[in-house]
Amino acid sequence: MKYMKKFNSISFKIIIIIGFIFFTSTFLKSVSFVKAQSYTDISVQEAYNMIQDDSLYPNLVILDVREQYEYDENHLYNATLIPRLEIDDRISELLPYNDTEIIVYCRTGGRSAMASQNLDENHHFTKIYNMLGGINAWIDAGFPVWTPDDGANGANGTNGQSIGFTSNIFFIIMIGTISIIILHYRKSRIKIN
Repeated sequence: MKYMKKFNSISFKIIIIIGFIFFTSTFLKSVSFVKAQSYTDISVQEAYNMIQDDSLYPNLVILDVREQYEYDENHLYNATLIPRLEIDDRISELLPYNDTEIIVYCRTGGRSAMASQNLDENHHFTKIYNMLGGINAWIDAGFPVWTPDDGANGANGTNGQSIGFTSNIFFIIMIGTISIIILHYRKSRIKIN
């Protein structure tokens, strides 16, 4: 009985800690969304209109933040490739365009949103336009892409979502904590008998 009381006390503390971690994590995620987004999300139609209007956007930069192999399959005409994870290291290539409109795109819109936020918050670019839906939405709308001479268009990407990095860590911590509770319970149960 003595071990059972000790186990219940430890279990209660672990549950409190897990609850605290969960609610803190949820609160921090909600707080991160409070900050106003200062880059602009645009549809593929709006991006197409900007690209076509040379008089209004004479120095428009089209930034592809996908990987090299994706760019090689297809890309928007005159797009500059800087993969999202290389932006910080290659920012000097974009600095001359700090006050120029930059359309940022990827395959489905996730990486371009992160790149747009990075350019805004960390590098203080002022005219960033994130193309929603990425090149997949562009192709679905029937707009032209630049492809290799063999005609492969690589337009059959998926629109799936992946769990973010912080969610993965949270799940690992949860699984580890639950495993510890189970092991502790089994150990305590053996001592009782």
